[in-house]
Formats: sequence, structure tokens, C-alpha cells
Amino acid sequence: LEILVTLYRLPQVLVIDTLRFGLHLVLLWAIADCYLSWKKVKAIRQEEAIIPSSPVELVLSELQHNRLKESQQQIRQLTQRQQRQLEQLELYSHEIKNSLTSLQAAADNQLQVPSQIVLAAVSHADYQLNMMLSDERLSFSNNDFDFEWVNLSRLVNTIIQDNYALFINRQLVLELTGLDHIRVLTDRKWLHFCITQLLSNAIKYSPTGAKIKVSWSANTLRIADEGSGISSADLPRIYENGFSGHNGHQTTKSTGMGLYLVKEVTRRLNFSVQVVSHQGQGTIALLKFQPSNIRQ
Repeated sequence: LEILVTLYRLPQVLVIDTLRFGLHLVLLWAIADCYLSWKKVKAIRQEEAIIPSSPVELVLSELQHNRLKESQQQIRQLTQRQQRQLEQLELYSHEIKNSLTSLQAAADNQLQVPSQIVLAAVSHADYQLNMMLSDERLSFSNNDFDFEWVNLSRLVNTIIQDNYALFINRQLVLELTGLDHIRVLTDRKWLHFCITQLLSNAIKYSPTGAKIKVSWSANTLRIADEGSGISSADLPRIYENGFSGHNGHQTTKSTGMGLYLVKEVTRRLNFSVQVVSHQGQGTIALLKFQPSNIRQ
């Protein structure tokens, strides 16, 4: 106060009055500024629109809003993914439990269970377990594939040997044509998975004693069965997650995941899948390869 009076030669009373009345204005400004800051914080917490007071605040507000939207979207995606994984795990567990239950029922009713019943139950449980593991691998696989030249005849014969008991149990006739000396460039593990799914469908929907044809022509692997076929209403939806259709509901061993996973694999790899079918005339599953990825 003495410095102000000395430097600016102001009357002491004037300086005192200025400070006394100006202090109220400073306090009012400080209170108003705190109130506006509190409203902005409240608006952010309540996701309300903030009216920026400067270009810098406008840019920061837009950045904050975009990051908030991205975070919310990621949370929704993770929640949906977790829900889907839980639903699929319950479905696979239910199918595996059904296989074990049927085996237990057979053991309770007779001292010696026929090997066909045991093999059928074990094969179905193993199939569902592989489906579950493949589903999980595909969910966490970001184009991490191992491409190599795969001998198609050897791979198909390996898959047939794995399912040999089912062919015998259903008395199915297998016909192989044109597979010799064919090599395709792709991921062996996932091609094995795709062929296994398509062949399993052919076995599942074939009547006893029917013929299943596995052939190669025009850069395409064909798996044809003599089953009941797929209705025109179901055919457009066969690649949907969890869709089992009319045939799936008739057979209790259907999760509706096989073709969905095959479609997902082919979408990420260098070949495609197509299913041709007519009601009552069987089904043909096609795996089509690019000419540049084939050696004969």
C-alpha cells in the first residue's frame, strides 16, 4: 500500500477504497470461473454437449468426444465377443455332454457296449472339441497363417482315416476321383479343418448305405453326398453363426457352426467355399482355389 502511494502519488484513501471494492469483484470473478469449470466437468461426466469458448477448447472437445465414442464402441465389441464365446462354449459343452450321456446310458443298459456306439460317441465329442478349439484359434488369429504346398490327396486320405469308423458305422461308400498329384498353396491346418467340416456334414446327412464322392476338377475340390439336401429357404443362411436350419433341427448333433467357421477361414485365406443343394437331391460342397495357387 505504501509502495502504491509513493510510486503513483495517489491519495491513501483512494487506494484503500479501490482495493476494498475491487476485492469483491475479484472474488466474484473467481467464484464465476470456478462455477463454469465445475459445469464443464459435470457436462463431461454426464456426456452433455460443451460449448467451447475458444478454438483450442473446440479441438480438445472434439478429440475427447471421438475418444469417448471409440472407447464405448470397443467396450460394446468386447462385451458382444464375450457373450458370443460364452454362448458357443455352452453349446459345445452341451453337445459333448450329450455324447457322454449316450455312452453312459448304453453302459448302464448292457455289460458290453458295442464298439460302434463307443466310436460314434467319442468321434462326436472329439468333433465338437475340435470345433470349439478352432473357433477360439480363429478368434485370436490375425492373419497368422503358415502357407505351404499341400498334397491334396494325402490330406484328404488322412481326414478319411480319421473318420473311417463313421463310414463303417453308416455303411457309406466313398469314391475318390482326380486328387492324385494335386498340390495347393495354403495353410495346411486350416484346409484340413475346412475339408473335415464339409466331409462331416456329408456323413451326417447321408442315409445309410449312400455314396459320398470327393473329386477334383476345374481348380475345385468337390464333396458330394446323397442326403436330403438343403431347402431353398435355408440355403442363403447356411453360413450364419449358429444357424442349423431344417436338417439341423432334425438331427440333434448340429451346432450350426461348421459352415460359419469354414466361411470365416476361406475369407481370410486364398480359397473360397460354395454350397450347391436342392431339396431331396443331395448337397455339393465346393472349395475353389486360384490357378496361381495350384500345381499339378
